[in-house]
Amino acid sequence: MDSFDSYLLRKLYQKTTKHGDRLAEIEPLIDWTAFTPIIQPMYSNQGPCGGRPNMDPVLMVKLLVLQAWYGLSDPELERQVNNRISFRHFLGYPEKAPDYSTVWQFRERLAETGRDRLVWEELQRQLDEKGLKVRKGVAPGCVFHHQ
Repeated sequence: MDSFDSYLLRKLYQKTTKHGDRLAEIEPLIDWTAFTPIIQPMYSNQGPCGGRPNMDPVLMVKLLVLQAWYGLSDPELERQVNNRISFRHFLGYPEKAPDYSTVWQFRERLAETGRDRLVWEELQRQLDEKGLKVRKGVAPGCVFHHQ
C-alpha cells in the first residue's frame, strides 16, 4: 500500500519528467530479482531463530548501481536519494531509504563474501544482453545507449 508521501512523490515525478528520465528508461530493462539469490546467502538470520530484518536486496543493489553510475560517495548517495525524485522513482519509492552507513556496511559485506563480483557480473551480463552500454562522466550523470 502506498503511503501519502509516496503518492505525492509519484505525482511530482510525473510533473518533473517531461523531458525524460534515463533511469526510468533502464530500470524495467534489468531483471532486478536476479540479484536476490546472489545476495540472500550473505544473511545468516534466515533460520528459525530469525534476527533483525534485512534490507531489501533489490533496493540495496539499486543503491550501489546509482552510486557507481553517478560516482557518488556514501554520504552523497544518501543526500541524492533524499533529494532527487528520479532516484526515488528508480528505487521504487521506498518508505525509508537506507542511510550511508548501511550502504557502506552492505558493500563491505558483499566484498568480504566475494559477492560484489557476482553482482557486477550479473548486471553487466544483462546490459550486454540488451546491447546497452553505460557511459560515465557525461553530465548529468550517465547516459545509456545501444552499442
